[in-house]
Amino acid sequence: MEWFWIILIIAVLLGIGFALNAADEKETQERKDVLDAKMEKLPNQQSFKKIIGQKNRYIFVLDNIGRKIYYIDTTKTDEVFFEQIISVEILEDNTLLSSKSTTRTVGGALLGGALAGGAGLVVGGLSGDSKQKKKVSKITVKIKLRDYSNPSLLIPCFVAKELTPYDEIKTNDNLYGVFYKQELQNAQKIADYVSIIIDEVDRQEKQSQVGRPTSAEGLSVADELKKLASLKEQGILSEEEFQVQKEKLLK
Repeated sequence: MEWFWIILIIAVLLGIGFALNAADEKETQERKDVLDAKMEKLPNQQSFKKIIGQKNRYIFVLDNIGRKIYYIDTTKTDEVFFEQIISVEILEDNTLLSSKSTTRTVGGALLGGALAGGAGLVVGGLSGDSKQKKKVSKITVKIKLRDYSNPSLLIPCFVAKELTPYDEIKTNDNLYGVFYKQELQNAQKIADYVSIIIDEVDRQEKQSQVGRPTSAEGLSVADELKKLASLKEQGILSEEEFQVQKEKLLK
C-alpha cells in the first residue's frame, strides 16, 4: 500500500511537470510568432544580423544597409540610427562589466566623451572566474543615445524571474545556469556589434573632417551655428550640448 502512494505522488508530480513544460513551450512559440510578424515588416532583411533571446523573449537586429539597430520584443519595436549611439554598457545587476563610448567631435569639440575613464575601456568582470559562486537577477545592455526624448535603450538580456522560478540564481546553477551563461554571451555579442558601430561612425566622422575648412578658413560663425542647429533637430545633439557648442562659437 505504501508503494502505491509513493508511485501515485511521483506520477502526480511528473504530470504537473509535463503540464508546466507544455505551457512554457506554448508561450515560447506564441512569442516567436509575434516576433516573426514584427520582423517581416522590417526592410533590408538580407543584411540583418540577429541575436535571439532565450525563450524568444527578444530579438536584437543589426541592419548594415539601413544603418540602424532594432530591439524587438512582444510589446514594442525600438529603432536606433547608428549616428545616435553614444556608448554601450553591460550591467550585471548594479555592477558595470564593460563600457565603450564614442570620441565623436563636432566643430573641433569632443561630444559624448569617454565614459568610465576612456573610449573603448573594458571594465571589470567579463574575464573573471566563471566558476565563481554568485547570485544574479539580471543582465542588461544599456545603449546611450543622442536623443533628448529617449536618451537610452535598455536590453534586458537575462531576467531571472522571467527565465526561472526565482528572482535570482547562482551563476553556476546546474539547472538554470545555462540561461545566465547564454544571455551573458548574447549581451557580449550585442555590445561587440555596437562597439563596431561606434568605431565605424567615429572613423567616418574623422574622415569627413579632413580637408574641411574651419570658420577662420572660410566658414562663417553663422554657417557653423546652422550646422549645430541641424544636428540638434536630428536628435544628434541634445539641447545642453547645442548650447555649449554655440557659446564656444560666439566667444
